[in-house]
Amino acid sequence: MKQSSIQIQVSLDDQKIPEAISWNASDSSAENTRKAKAFLLSLWDGEEKTALRIDLWTKDMMVDEMEDFF
Repeated sequence: MKQSSIQIQVSLDDQKIPEAISWNASDSSAENTRKAKAFLLSLWDGEEKTALRIDLWTKDMMVDEMEDFF
């Protein structure tokens, strides 16, 4: 079985608000870490019947960009 990993790095300001988000993936064709203004992560635990959800966006993401994102 082949495995792949995704790394997400979030830089926070003094008030723990995201300033920068970057990511890379082991199977990506991109050689460098990519920047992002937001990301959504949802995981479902079928055994426990629970969900974990993380929604993050940086301070410089505009409302119209949020609308496009959703």
